[in-house]
Amino acid sequence: MINPNEALNLIQGLIVPQQVQNVAIQDAIGLILAEDLSADRDFPPFNRAMMDGIAINNTAIKKWLIEDIAFAGEPQKQLSNSDAAVEIMTGAPVPLECSSIIKIEDIVFFELAGEKWAEYVGLDTIKQGQFVHAQASDCKQNDLILSSGTKIGPVEIAIAATIGKSELSVLKKPGIAIFSTGDEIVGIHEKPEAHQIRSSNSVMLESVLKSHGFSTTVAHIKDEKSVVEKSLESALEKHEILLLSGGVSAGKKDFIPEVLAELGFKPVFHKIAQKPGKPLYVGNRADGRLVFAFPGNPISTLTCFWIYFLPWLLGNKLILSTIPVVNLPASNPKLDQWLPVKIKGGQAETLKNNGSGDLFHWKFADGLVWQKAGSTDQSLPFFPLRP
Repeated sequence: MINPNEALNLIQGLIVPQQVQNVAIQDAIGLILAEDLSADRDFPPFNRAMMDGIAINNTAIKKWLIEDIAFAGEPQKQLSNSDAAVEIMTGAPVPLECSSIIKIEDIVFFELAGEKWAEYVGLDTIKQGQFVHAQASDCKQNDLILSSGTKIGPVEIAIAATIGKSELSVLKKPGIAIFSTGDEIVGIHEKPEAHQIRSSNSVMLESVLKSHGFSTTVAHIKDEKSVVEKSLESALEKHEILLLSGGVSAGKKDFIPEVLAELGFKPVFHKIAQKPGKPLYVGNRADGRLVFAFPGNPISTLTCFWIYFLPWLLGNKLILSTIPVVNLPASNPKLDQWLPVKIKGGQAETLKNNGSGDLFHWKFADGLVWQKAGSTDQSLPFFPLRP
C-alpha cells in the first residue's frame, strides 16, 4: 500500500491516451495542437499605421501639405513630395517614402490657398519610426509561431486564423466509459427498495467530464463476474479510459481487480494509505488503455476523482494552498485523511460527517484539507471543491 504522494507521482507519470484528428478551427479551443504552425508571410505584412493621423518623411518641419489619404484595406501609396504628408487611418499601409506617423491628437488641419495642410501642435519630439508597426517585426515568413503540444486558447485560435488555418490537427480527447457496480444500485428514475440506493457516482462523474468536453458513456453492472468481464471488454473496444465505481475492495463480490487482470491490465497501484478512498485501483494495458477503479462509497469516489483523476486528465498537477484549520480531529497514525471543510474568515473549519457514505453533510464543504498520518500540524494543504 502506497501513500498519497506516491500515488500522485505514479499517476502523473501516466500518459493520457489521445489520437490525432483534424477539427474545424471553431471547435479546437481547449484542445492540444498536434502540428507545428508557421507564418505564411511576414507579420505584419507591411509597415502598418498604428494611429490615425498623418504619415510623414520630414520630421524637422512642423507643417505639411496633405497630398493624399490612405485607408486600411487599400494598396500601399507613395509620398511624392518629401516635405508633404499623407493623411492615414489605423491599419493602413504606411506610404512609401514615409517613415513616421503623427497621431491625430497632435495635429490640427487647416486650409491654405485651397489646399489642406496639417500643423504639429504636440509637445514631444517627433521620432523616426514612431507609431509604425514595422513589417516582419512580429515574425517573419516561415517562422515557427505555435508548436505542437500547445494548448489552444483564444489567442491561438486568432493566430491560426491569421495564417489561414480553417482546420487544425489536434489531439482527440479520449473516450471515457463510466460504470457503476453493485447489486444494491438502481437508476435515478427508479424507486429503490429498502435495501437499495439510487446511483449517484456515475451521474457525478459524467456531468463533470462533459463540462470539460469529454465524450462519455454510462452503464451499470451487476455483481456477476461474467457480466463484469463482458461489459468491460466491450467498452474497451471504443473507449481509451474506464472509470469504475465499486467492486475494488475486499468483499466476496469485488471482482474488478481479477477481471481487469484477465483483460490484460496491470496495476499501477492498488490501495492508498488514506481515508476515504483507500481501495483505489489504477491500471494500464499494453495498448495504452487505462482504468481508474474507485471505491463505491460516494465520498470515496468523489475524493479519488477530484484529487487523483481529474487533474491528471486535464494535464494539471495538484497544487494545494495551505490554510489554518480549526476543529481538527486527531490524526490517524497509519492513514492520511482528506477532511471536508468550510472556509470562514480566512481559516478552514472541519465539518461533521458520517463517513464516506454521507453525501448530505458534504454539501456544505468548500473543499478538502489533507491531514497526513500522525501529523500534529494545524495548517494543512487545502483543495477547493468549488470554483
